[in-house]
Amino acid sequence: MIFGYAHSKPDGRKRLNSPSTLIGQIERPNHGQFPPRNFLRMADPKGNHLYVNLSASQTRKRLAGFGHGVRKIHSAGKNRAVIIHTATGQHLTELESKFSDVGFSSSEVGLGRPIEELRNLGAASGAWLRAAGITTIEELREVGPVFAFMQVKRRNAKASRNLLWALAAGLQDRDWCDLSESEKQRLQLELR
Repeated sequence: MIFGYAHSKPDGRKRLNSPSTLIGQIERPNHGQFPPRNFLRMADPKGNHLYVNLSASQTRKRLAGFGHGVRKIHSAGKNRAVIIHTATGQHLTELESKFSDVGFSSSEVGLGRPIEELRNLGAASGAWLRAAGITTIEELREVGPVFAFMQVKRRNAKASRNLLWALAAGLQDRDWCDLSESEKQRLQLELR
């Protein structure tokens, strides 16, 4: 029924519909979901994409007050964000420099998984590895857990052998407590 049209009552009299008689009688498109899910959705702004190894909220904090063509920031998964921008030239260089420590790419494929996603690592260990220049799991795989541990240990005396165990086991997607004594001894020999 549509508001304002007359309909017949059982006794033959005509009656004009009122808003109160229409409640529950409106035909709703999209299987009862009104408005449709995509009804209020706005189109993404146009621009280039820059993928970074930070969450969307951390990315917004870094870019607070930056401007220079940043249109929108979306989440692109765990510890990843995509920046939609129109920056070029010097502004693009400045934008990229804000994320040089965590890694960035103009394509999602070119962006390695952030080091914090490695099993067994917490925020402090991730920060230590970043300070040592290892920002992605792929970079850690290239240099190996022993070299990465030595780089961290040079910069931070607090790093213990548990970090070495965590790195070696994390690359194998295992818990660091599951490493056998022979595996730990082999890693210790490589340290020398």
